[in-house]
Amino acid sequence: MGRVPRSLRFAFQSQTKLYLISDFYNGGELFYYLSNGRFSENRARFYAAEIALGLQYLHSKGIVYRDLKPENLLLDADGHIKITDFGLSKENASGEELHSLCGTPEYLAPEIILKKAYGMAVDWWSLGTLIYEMISGLPPFYDKNRRVMYNKILSAPLSRCPYMSAEISLSLGVSALTPRVRPRLGSGSFEDVMKHPWFRDIDWEKLYKKEVVPPFKPVVSGAEDVRNVDSVFLEELPAITPTFEGKVLTDPDAFTGFSYNPNPAHSE
Repeated sequence: MGRVPRSLRFAFQSQTKLYLISDFYNGGELFYYLSNGRFSENRARFYAAEIALGLQYLHSKGIVYRDLKPENLLLDADGHIKITDFGLSKENASGEELHSLCGTPEYLAPEIILKKAYGMAVDWWSLGTLIYEMISGLPPFYDKNRRVMYNKILSAPLSRCPYMSAEISLSLGVSALTPRVRPRLGSGSFEDVMKHPWFRDIDWEKLYKKEVVPPFKPVVSGAEDVRNVDSVFLEELPAITPTFEGKVLTDPDAFTGFSYNPNPAHSE
């Protein structure tokens, strides 16, 4: 299905800093909308499918995302999902070679908790967890006690959610949220995800091209409307990361190729 559209607009560097310029998404965090109530199965399916396309693209580039959660998912003004915050992502990953214990507790795959070597399958576990949360209102194994929650993730059967159809409940328990890596939905081929019965009404080609109308459109009056942005962020003063004595200063070739301009003919 070609390349997934990117949100990076420009990248450049000074003598002391690196800069990334991305799109501004003012539709709000998925976390904000979930805090106001669970989603319909249809709305959850749309978001899950768009997220799946994003994960597939990252994996095709050898990137494990490792921090899929509602706080890291933004809506644009039209209601499409945008994956953000790649601080825990790992590049050049192939097979099951990662060992770092990182991520958000509610969404950690069993192999991470067990400190086993892991790979891209951890992202599909997190997506299964997110699907359950979007429909039910809480992650499937949530507990205020982290130790208890980890034990549930490792061994507890998936509870039947009254808001879920039997189809999605069974699918999550058997495929998406199976502790075994090999049969986990998405671990083998993205075709398995596309052909899954729960996604049977998704036209993946149209979804990729953004020709599918989102089931929810945020209230946005313009590009500078910030009503959907959490006040915590609005109250923060913009600040540039402090300068440190690094390779940008000492090695002029350390970041060769870092700069990015999609329209070089228009640059000065």
